[in-house]
Amino acid sequence: EYIVQTPSMQHAVLRWYGARAPGRLEVRVLPFVKARHSPPAHNGTVPVWDFVYVADGEAHKNHRTLLAAWQLLARDGLHPSLALTLSTRDMALKQELAALTDRAGLRIKDLGHMPHENVLSLYATARAMIFPSTSESFGLPLIEATHAGLPILASELDYVRDVCSPVQTFDPTSAVS
Repeated sequence: EYIVQTPSMQHAVLRWYGARAPGRLEVRVLPFVKARHSPPAHNGTVPVWDFVYVADGEAHKNHRTLLAAWQLLARDGLHPSLALTLSTRDMALKQELAALTDRAGLRIKDLGHMPHENVLSLYATARAMIFPSTSESFGLPLIEATHAGLPILASELDYVRDVCSPVQTFDPTSAVS
């Protein structure tokens, strides 16, 4: 028996076992909770960031496609601000980001890895969460952003809808989308 948090993970476990599944394989979903929007946490203050993306730099988090999208926006004269939370393990991505922001004039800042309480405070400084990840086993930042009252723009993938109701979705493989 396996216990998972979302229907997407239930399907993934069943696909993984496939025909190799022993006798009676049971995969139960015990959901954390599907988040509901709260009032925005700005309390009348002007947000510092247009968008935040709380994620390390693992490849499936899809930062490079996000950076390509920001370059396309800049070419069209649009310069939204974006706060990232990359860790010290993400030095190659940090170097790419620094070169790109200098060259293309992007308004992206890496705030570095943050303790959880600082991440929760970060949500109150943003207008929206953007979440281009191509896969997640859960997606805790989506739940946190929902509870903080942030609109969410996210990949049009099942894991997103397992935990939140985004205001807009996009193809995570396309910088244009």
